[in-house]
Order: sequence, then structure tokens, then C-alpha cells
Amino acid sequence: MNIRQVEIFQKVMSSGSVTKAAGLLCISQPAVSKHLKLMEYNVGFALFERKGNQLEPTSEALALFEQVDQVYTGMDALSRFADDLRDNQLGELTVAAMPLLAHQWLPSIIGKFAKEHPNVSLSVPIRSTEWITRAVATGRADIGLGLVRNNDTSVISAPLMKLPLVAVHEQGHKLSSNATLKLSDLVGHDLITLSNFDRWPLELNNILTSDNVRPKRRLEVFTAHIACELALHGAGVAIVDLLTAMDFQEKGLNIKRFDTDISLQIMLLRPKHRRETRVASSLRDKIIQAAHATEAQILNYLA
Repeated sequence: MNIRQVEIFQKVMSSGSVTKAAGLLCISQPAVSKHLKLMEYNVGFALFERKGNQLEPTSEALALFEQVDQVYTGMDALSRFADDLRDNQLGELTVAAMPLLAHQWLPSIIGKFAKEHPNVSLSVPIRSTEWITRAVATGRADIGLGLVRNNDTSVISAPLMKLPLVAVHEQGHKLSSNATLKLSDLVGHDLITLSNFDRWPLELNNILTSDNVRPKRRLEVFTAHIACELALHGAGVAIVDLLTAMDFQEKGLNIKRFDTDISLQIMLLRPKHRRETRVASSLRDKIIQAAHATEAQILNYLA
């Protein structure tokens, strides 16, 4: 018994006649009858009994059809599964990101993607750039969003977007009259800085030290959102990325640009030794599109 014989048998049983089966298969009725006889020879028992002009399946044929029908049901499910894979509707994805992207920017992308891909499972760990890089390099994460790292050959790394650093403070602060700020303007003010898992707070501290910026008091927090909240409530001046600062502008937080370019370069990381899945590629494209839109929004703000 071969696949063609089983296919013809299934069509005859499901349609109820040789004529209908021949039409569905686009072959002649004699060809259908020939394949049925060959199948009967191969299985060793009769499949049909002729009663007048009708073929009636034997009890053995009915039992066989039950098994065949299960196979075809499984094939239909397999076909739908393949269609879902083709259309990026199945899979599991892990997107590892640094904290400043995890509050609003990335969730808006992931949320929309999840709605468009209801059968895709998603995991979004929030970690340091070092952890993200290791996770991507070892295949534990499909996509990583972190800061630039020097001479890192363990992953495929590409610039995603550049985020300027700005100073933020409450309404009525002593610095409110300044259109832009010099780093030296921060001398003597309470300064809110970040102390999280990434390196850029250390780099910022080096910049402040090189400009002899000595705050009156330093408050260290874990995320840029907490820094903005503290600044909004009068705890001091915070130095954060412009993307986070813009989220707080409607709440009344004042944003001040520096007269020199201080910025963060966000990188998109991918595994170097693992082939990218279609669904991962689709999400990566969405992230890149959102990054371009964010950079345009930032340029428009700075203009």
C-alpha cells in the first residue's frame, strides 16, 4: 500500500463515491478503480462491495478509514502549523534589555507584536549589558538591547539608536532660567545619579570628575525613571537619557540640554553562531523601525 493508494481511498470514503473522488483528484474513474484494486491486493482484504451501482465499504474498510482519517487530521494540523511558521505566528522569543528601555519604550513594541502574533511566547528579562551580551552569545536570548561594548566579538552588534543625556529638575529650581546647561552649572546642587548594573554611570562620573563637578549632595538610584520621579519631587537635579525625560515632561519636569554632546549609544545584539528564526527577524525589524521613529522624535524635540 502506497501513499497514492491511501489518498485515493480516503477521497472515495470521504466523498462517498468513485465519481466524486475522481473529480476531487482530477483523474479518471477507471484510474481510481485501478488504484483501489491494487490497494485491496496489497492489504489482502476487500475494501468495497458492489450493490447495484453503489460501492459499499466493508467493515475492514471502515476500520481502516478511521485510522487513515486520523492521519489526515494530523496532516491538516501539520499544514496549519507550517503555515503559522511561514507567517511568523509560532515560536518562542527572548528579548533581553537594559532598564531604561524596559519601562515604556520596549513594552509598547512587545505589546503590539504579541497582539499580532498570538501563538508566540515572549520573555523579556531586564539586565545589564554584560548579562545581555552573555545571554545572546550563548543563545539564551534571541535579541539583546544594551550599550556599546568595546571589542566584543561574541555577538553580532549593530547601532540601534543614540540617546542624548539631559538634566531634569522640578519647576522653580534655581537652574530654571538657564536655556542650556554647562556641566559646571551643576556644582553645588544636589545631584541624582544612577547606580545600576551598567557601565555608563561610571563613564558619566568620569565626565563629571573631569569637569570638577562636585555636587552638594549625591543621591544614587537604580533606574532613570526613579531619578526623574525624585527630581520631579524636588530631590535634586538628575542626569538621565532624553527618552526617559520626555516621558515625564507632561508631569511638569523641566528638561535642560547640555552645551556639549553627552549621549548613550544603544546597540542591538544578535547571536553570532545561531541562525535567526523568521519570527525573531520579524520582531527585530519592528524594534529597528521603532528606534528610527524614536530618533526622529528626539531630533524634532532638539530642533
